[in-house]
Amino acid sequence: MPPKPRRIHVDGHELVVLTRAAYENLEGQRRRVGAQGARLHALRTELDQFAVFVDRLERAAAALPECSPGLCAACARAGGECARKTLITALAERPKKARGR
Repeated sequence: MPPKPRRIHVDGHELVVLTRAAYENLEGQRRRVGAQGARLHALRTELDQFAVFVDRLERAAAALPECSPGLCAACARAGGECARKTLITALAERPKKARGR
């Protein structure tokens, strides 16, 4: 267990006295937390951009022409399932944003 820091009072203010090693360790931890926050911000931005892209993709898939009553060539290659409907269903079932920002 690390030693507890000593507390002193100077001019009515409480100060905490740390060893040089403890202070340098604390500085290193603060830098790591700051870097982690920056990485999280970058990932959140990338995720937001990806969500916008998927929304655009969903709208574009919905705008594709309907398949003819029989199987079109694309649907026949997809094993008899309508590729357009499969894509629209997959996009509609994706997880939605669950954060309050």
